[in-house]
Amino acid sequence: MQVRAKKQTFNSFDDLLQNADKPLLVDFYATWCGPCQLMVPILNEVSETLKDKIAVVKIDTEKYPSLANKYQIEALPTFILFKDGKLWDRFEGALPANQLVQRIENSLQVKQ
Repeated sequence: MQVRAKKQTFNSFDDLLQNADKPLLVDFYATWCGPCQLMVPILNEVSETLKDKIAVVKIDTEKYPSLANKYQIEALPTFILFKDGKLWDRFEGALPANQLVQRIENSLQVKQ
């Protein structure tokens, strides 16, 4: 079975964060954003590589502008890593899969 980054719909983002059984990597993107589209296969690879450590969720900033405002999303794509329901790390821009995996692993190890 392959685990892939998936588009998520939810009633409450806070519920999603609180009920997550592992850290969440949230990809804030827009359909018109070229670098965001380049990240789709990369996020699928990252999701597969780190499937035991994190879950990947994609949030369309056009459909959820209040979340984009809440987390001050000014560049796309923006990735926010949440752990235990709290903002843990954030980074902006497209990255190759190996760099994204390394960044996530380093962030989870450093701050534990």
